[in-house]
Amino acid sequence: MVNNFMKLNESKTELLVIGKPLVLKKFDLEITMKFGDTIITPTVCKNDTWKSLGVLLDESLNMERQIDNVRKNCCWTMNNLRTIRKYLDERVKLMLVKQLIISKLDYCYALYMNLSKTRVKKLQSVLNAGIRFIYDIYDRNTDLSPFYKKAHILPVEKRIFFKVCLICFKVTHGLAPMYLQELVQMNRDDKAVKETRTKTACNLLMKIPKFSKLKATSRRFSNYAPESWNSLPLNVRNIDNIVSFKGKLKNYLYDQL
Repeated sequence: MVNNFMKLNESKTELLVIGKPLVLKKFDLEITMKFGDTIITPTVCKNDTWKSLGVLLDESLNMERQIDNVRKNCCWTMNNLRTIRKYLDERVKLMLVKQLIISKLDYCYALYMNLSKTRVKKLQSVLNAGIRFIYDIYDRNTDLSPFYKKAHILPVEKRIFFKVCLICFKVTHGLAPMYLQELVQMNRDDKAVKETRTKTACNLLMKIPKFSKLKATSRRFSNYAPESWNSLPLNVRNIDNIVSFKGKLKNYLYDQL
């Protein structure tokens, strides 16, 4: 703030203490910030606090508040759509689900990297409800994989993977912001460059960070992104056009369903 000649507005400044749930519960952390005569205490994450760019955050960054909020909004929309189901054909229902349901699920998808299965299932249940609504499926035991392919919609985990790989493509080709490019490093193999003398040898793989036993590290972009990108087939990573890359990547993910 000082370096940019800006004045801090104490009344609009919030403080969020983030840590592991057990640590926050075990230790009584008294952390405050003081600006002149104003003392700022940590914000309690309830209702619409703490929100950043429309995303509800919590003390442990497990995204539970955000997921519950998204699920609640989507379920409310789905209940309204079901009341007019008989007036809609399949094409219109598909359009409504994509515009009103999936658009909410897709917002800030990259934040859901390597979340626990229980939280991802909450989002997947909403998407499953949308597929059943489109094709009038009432049997809960019906395999929805063929209907996902028919609707050209990816399941939640595949959507997260797709979003991260798309960011990796932009990082690889210098299209992403600098703060994202600084989080990953490309694996430049001098021997491979001499052998092939093509651009694919030096910019198609990312360096994998050192292994850590902490579960939280697996949710870092710097950890999850290189593993996801390197897992793609060479013919997908080798594409240099973003439109072609999206299509090829989606086809690759649909083949795995």
